[in-house]
Amino acid sequence: MLNSCSDKRGVTLIEVLAVVTIMGILAGIGVTNMRAAIMNSRIKDAGINVTAFMQRAANEATRLNEKLCLTASGKSMKLFKGECTDSEKLDEKIDEMNLESANQFVTTSNNVNCPELPAGKKSPVANMTLTPKIGKSPIPAGCFLVRYGSSDRFASSIKLATKFGAYYKLSYDAGSSWIEP
Repeated sequence: MLNSCSDKRGVTLIEVLAVVTIMGILAGIGVTNMRAAIMNSRIKDAGINVTAFMQRAANEATRLNEKLCLTASGKSMKLFKGECTDSEKLDEKIDEMNLESANQFVTTSNNVNCPELPAGKKSPVANMTLTPKIGKSPIPAGCFLVRYGSSDRFASSIKLATKFGAYYKLSYDAGSSWIEP
């Protein structure tokens, strides 16, 4: 005597559809979280790279004992000999750094201001003249601002008058709050 129900092996179509649906939901959640993690990582890398380039430019100004102009626009930051106000002398490029992925420099405020700077210096700058001085950083007070694509993620490379070196802060909420990683 064979029981016909006990000999059946396999799964029903409804069971397969339930498993596929659950896998799809979990994959969708994972992709969303992965996308946010990638954006956070890329804007953090931009903050690190811009700040490091600022420090390298300051070292170069001190080494050469000359005024240098640091400019930022689009996806690139360039270092030239001379003052930023003397645009004819900005022919001799010393160094350049390009941002990766969807990162772009923000040179107008767009309602996002640099953190920790005094009221008159909160807007992001497009250029800085680095002036070598004994015992002081050649970098003036101010900040360069980078945005990841059209997202709400920003990196601010900041130089305060009261600190010798530059540092960076990140915002994941369109500049409402800033964190120092």
